[in-house]
Amino acid sequence: MKTFNSFLVKGLLVLSTLFVVVSCSEDTEILGDDNDTPDVDNPITPEEAEDITITEVYNITEDETWASGITVNFGNHVVIKEGVTLTIEPGVKVLADKDVAPEFIIDGNLHALGTAEDPIYFTVPDADRTEANIFNLQAWAGFVCTATAKSFVLDHVVMEFANGILTDEHFSIQRELGFEVGEPSYGFYSESSETKIVVHNSTIAYMVDDAFRPEGGQISFYNNVFAFIGATGGEALNIKAGTTGDIAYNLFYHIATNGPKWSNKNGDAVQTNINAYNNTIVSGGWRRSKSGRGGSVNIEDGARGKVFNNIIVNCRYGVRIVGDHATGDTNVDMENTTIGNQFYYGYNDIIQNEFAPSNGVLKNVSESSITTGKPGFVNFNVEAFKIEAIDGEEAFYTPIETVKFEDWAQYDFHLSSTSSAKDAGSDQVVPMYKSISVAGKTFAVPNSASYIGAYGTK
Repeated sequence: MKTFNSFLVKGLLVLSTLFVVVSCSEDTEILGDDNDTPDVDNPITPEEAEDITITEVYNITEDETWASGITVNFGNHVVIKEGVTLTIEPGVKVLADKDVAPEFIIDGNLHALGTAEDPIYFTVPDADRTEANIFNLQAWAGFVCTATAKSFVLDHVVMEFANGILTDEHFSIQRELGFEVGEPSYGFYSESSETKIVVHNSTIAYMVDDAFRPEGGQISFYNNVFAFIGATGGEALNIKAGTTGDIAYNLFYHIATNGPKWSNKNGDAVQTNINAYNNTIVSGGWRRSKSGRGGSVNIEDGARGKVFNNIIVNCRYGVRIVGDHATGDTNVDMENTTIGNQFYYGYNDIIQNEFAPSNGVLKNVSESSITTGKPGFVNFNVEAFKIEAIDGEEAFYTPIETVKFEDWAQYDFHLSSTSSAKDAGSDQVVPMYKSISVAGKTFAVPNSASYIGAYGTK
């Protein structure tokens, strides 16, 4: 294995002023006196790993590790060859050069394994990370998992400012993967129904278009924050044919169009089938510049799934099944689609009238859903968000919203002890992929909860 911290001592001493516990193995090197007593005054410390600067195409042809704490100056494309794994350790910062808009081409595996204390960052240098650049900066061209990619993991990762504009210099164009020159990339793209895609405990924010566009894969999106995705269009999760899996216990905050949207358009040997449950979706759909689009959760074009226990607050539309509202005709696989136990809130009649979207086939929300009262968040004013009409465009509205870094972090979306959502959920949804073992870890997703929303009570 190639590593940028190859001199790291594998067996580290755990020292205390009162006692010392040393665990030994064949790979452990212990320095001390003849009695193997550690020298407390001169403890062993690992050699600092070196930063990486990428200025030419960076081909990874054998397993490689980007060691904890380094900075990767991401100034050209990274290509991970088939059968090869790039492992990224906690605290690594990958800083994209906006003038290049580099991309990750993943023919093998990428495992970004951060921690709560030391997340991994895929972002831009501080000089470019300004609030003026939210919805304006498209600094890198995302992660592209090709047909041979086996696994992709983001755990405790912060991912920002993707959707770079594609040129003839991008491999995603040269390989004819369906992208177009001059168009924005996706934050993530995949094309095999066999690729394992795990995104847990992460924050994905500040993009002008789709954050994730899996066109095939076994997905597990759990305990994430998706925030400020899409300038005038774009979904947090725009899921296409051949994709199966779970979207659970996530916060979707101010998304241009939908939080999760899924489709089986163009068909695939594997039908798109998604469980979307126990998510909190706040102020979604209002930056979508085309009338009749935007919302919260959207199912269309031959897909199927389960939609339960989602709090949907001040969104342009409620759960939408695409089809003819007048006739009820739809090509969504309704025999295998179930919907229930949402909590809807809208601060005005315009929003409330679209809990059952007028541009979809559902005439009413499910009997198990709640449509009156406030959700009872511990700290979030659901009446603070407003919309306003666009002059000259009938019945088209745009949001009055605050757009700033980590805006959602000042709020607490847990439920209060008096919330009517706290005991109103269905606990009957079992995740499609209850656990996925990859990268030497098992990533588990719980069943749906007896409460509605992502967080429950404290």
